[in-house]
This record gives sequence, structure tokens and C-alpha cells, in this order.
Amino acid sequence: MFFLLRAAFWLTIVIMFIPGNPQSGSVAPRVTLVQAFLAAQATVADFSQFCDRNPDVCSTGRAALDVLTDKAQNGLRMLSRYFDNKDAKSTDTGTLKQEDIKPEWHDPHNRAA
Repeated sequence: MFFLLRAAFWLTIVIMFIPGNPQSGSVAPRVTLVQAFLAAQATVADFSQFCDRNPDVCSTGRAALDVLTDKAQNGLRMLSRYFDNKDAKSTDTGTLKQEDIKPEWHDPHNRAA
């Protein structure tokens, strides 16, 4: 839950640095730092009461987040196994003899070879 809040916070900070579209012709409202702080404080206070007002929504959201987390962890495990097996297969397949692996000898003084 706090991950989403942090992600929303940092996304908002990034968006604040993107310049507005000068062709839109709309003037951005001027908000003071105090007004922005009070609005944020009211939003956090309202958000903290959300689950008290809507317990079913919060339990459904938590269940959906649990399913999403389980799927993400399973996907990472699958990727890890895939790449671990791929590395193992590419380094040693067990079909080559020692003579096949040994590189051919080249004369270091003969640059044509």
C-alpha cells in the first residue's frame, strides 16, 4: 500500500517538472506552498479513513494485490529457472569429447592463420 503512495508521490514530482503545453492557451492556476500543503494534508486524512468507510473495497483490493504479488513472484521464479537452465545448457551439453573442446594450435608468428 505504501509502495503505491510512494510511486504516486514520485510520479507527481516528475510530472511537476514537465513543462506545460504553450499551445493550449490555458493559464495554470497559481497555488501557494501553504495551499498545496493543506490540500495534501486533507487528502491524506481522507485517504486514511477510506478503509473505514469502504471495508469491502479494501478487502477486495488487498486480495487482488496478493494475487498480483504471487503472480509476479512466480514469474520471476520462472525467469530465474529459465536463465539458470539456459546457462547450464550452453556451457556443458555433455556431447563433446575433450579433443573437440581443445582449440586448434596456431603459430603466433604466422598472422595469416
